[in-house]
Order: sequence, then structure tokens, then C-alpha cells
Amino acid sequence: MSSVCTLLVAGLMLGGPAVWAAAPEVKGQKQDPEKLAPFGLLLDAGVPDGAGLSAAFRPNKAVRLHVGATHNGLRLGGRAGITLLPKPGTYTPSVTFELGHALAGDVDRLARRMADTSLPPLQSMERVGYSYASTHLGFEFGDPSGFMFFVRAGVSWVELDVPNVESLDEAFRARLGESGAQGGRFLYMMPSAKLGLVLYFG
Repeated sequence: MSSVCTLLVAGLMLGGPAVWAAAPEVKGQKQDPEKLAPFGLLLDAGVPDGAGLSAAFRPNKAVRLHVGATHNGLRLGGRAGITLLPKPGTYTPSVTFELGHALAGDVDRLARRMADTSLPPLQSMERVGYSYASTHLGFEFGDPSGFMFFVRAGVSWVELDVPNVESLDEAFRARLGESGAQGGRFLYMMPSAKLGLVLYFG
């Protein structure tokens, strides 16, 4: 019996330091902030892109990339962007840069819609193809390891591609020309905003 006790004491003396040495490492892994889920789904709605669903990737706590699809109510589009989070945490400001494109709509419907010269050109964006670049300042809040809500506002530079522009009413072409028309392409700068959420996983 005494020999068994002697062996147990010896084992504890030899194995104890190794166990205690490994314990801080395990504890450190549980508290490692870099263990935040890197992947996510981003859902949002706003102007000029419409509703969007994107895959998100977070290479580190302060940067998030996203790429996905949009829909403006009539046509599909695509979008990619980057969000910078200067103070990551439960509440954080954000800076977002995005590039996107929406496919063109039906040309006949476009011509009928544009026949009303009392309406500004941007009201017909959903009927034409357009590309855009947006810069937004915003605010995010929630759980950075689970989900974050966000709201953003800023400006967008929009380029409309209007097919068969020469067939449109002359008064309407003149109205478009005042906004910077180049052939069948029209350039605008407009206020834009969106709200949405990011759900992290992985």
C-alpha cells in the first residue's frame, strides 16, 4: 500500500508542473479575440442598389470584405465592397466603400416611363442598366461574435446606361444633358443610405 502511495505522489510531482504549464495556454486560447468567426452573411436594403445578400469575410477585427447579389425590384445586380471598423466591439463607427452594377431593364418600358418629362431621370434608374460607386459613414452595434446591425449614409456616383437614347423625347434628352450626358451614358452624384445586418458563423 505504501508503495502505491509513493508511486502516486511521484506521478503528481512529475506530471503536475506539465499540467499547470499547459493550463495558461488553454485559458489564453479561450480568451483569444482573434477567434471571432471570420465568415458571415450580410443582408441590407438601400439606395441605389436595392436589396442585397452578400457573403462576408473578416480577415481581422477591423476589416470586413463582402461580395454578393442585389435586386432593385425589377433586375438583378452585383456588388462588392470593403468596410473598415476603426473601433471594433459592441458599438463601432464604420467606413464603407462599394462598387456595383445593375442589369438593364426592358427598353420599351423605359421609353414609356421617360415620356413623362416632369419626372427626374433618377426615377427611371430601375429601367436601365447602371453602375455605381458609394462611400458611406455609418454605425454598427450588436455582438461581434454573432450578429451586428448597421446604418449608413453617404454619397454615390451613378452612371446610367440608357439604350437608344436618340429615340427619346427631345425635351427629356435636354433635361438629361444638363446632368452630364455623354452619348447614352449619364453621370450623377446622389445621396445614398442603407441599413442591414451581418450574421457571423464559422
